[in-house]
Amino acid sequence: MIRLRRRGVKPPADWQGTVDAALPDAAAFWRKARAFEKLAEQGAKRKKGFASYAPEVLPADEKGKPDLPPVWRTDARVRQAIAGMSNGFCAYCQSPVSSNHPGTSGEDRPPGQVEHFRPKARFPAQAYEWKNYFLACMACNGAKHDRWPAGGYVRPDEGRPGRRFVFAEDGGIEAREGDEQARCTVEDFGLKRYWLTQHRGTAIQCHLDFVRRLMGHPGIQLQDVLMTRPVAFSEAINQNVRRVWASGRRKRKKASRARPRRAR
Repeated sequence: MIRLRRRGVKPPADWQGTVDAALPDAAAFWRKARAFEKLAEQGAKRKKGFASYAPEVLPADEKGKPDLPPVWRTDARVRQAIAGMSNGFCAYCQSPVSSNHPGTSGEDRPPGQVEHFRPKARFPAQAYEWKNYFLACMACNGAKHDRWPAGGYVRPDEGRPGRRFVFAEDGGIEAREGDEQARCTVEDFGLKRYWLTQHRGTAIQCHLDFVRRLMGHPGIQLQDVLMTRPVAFSEAINQNVRRVWASGRRKRKKASRARPRRAR
């Protein structure tokens, strides 16, 4: 997970009107949504979801069940903006969403899913809030679903999110000790899933092979071998590069101290 920047990612001027037009009675929806969000966040009613609480203010989906109208999915502007924000990578696992799915209309409708950071079923008043949207792969979005732990998750657009996780050379991932938000993020988004771990580990090992060949060469600095662009798994790669580089420096210093000094 890398830090995502929201500069320029804002809803168009007609967004609120577009949302309200998709609702049977917009005023009733917003009133009920705000009331629902005043309920205990981890209470039984809240966990059942907004559709159970106020079905009368929602339109029916294709199966005839009351549901929030998916304006975020049908309006291509949403996905274009958030795909650009994360460079086409999943905001959580940093795998390339756009490489294994053709998209329906090329650049105009990039692949991936619009992930509601605070799940729309439990935070309906934020279902159409652009700051609540991230691009996600199907695996991360499906694993998380409507989960929301008491402390929430690590936001990809705040602080230095990558530093809250520890990536091993084999692609494994753990939360930093004592970081409950990071632990829940790893577990609920399925960031330890088998094939994700395998691909992450391969990317790390390939770059470390390159780094180890350069280590010790005159003039080569750490900054020369770090990933400077947001490519797949760059945070995991860079963490391991820094560890290997620091370990190499310690070994070279130790070897230097162990060499016998020449007599003058």
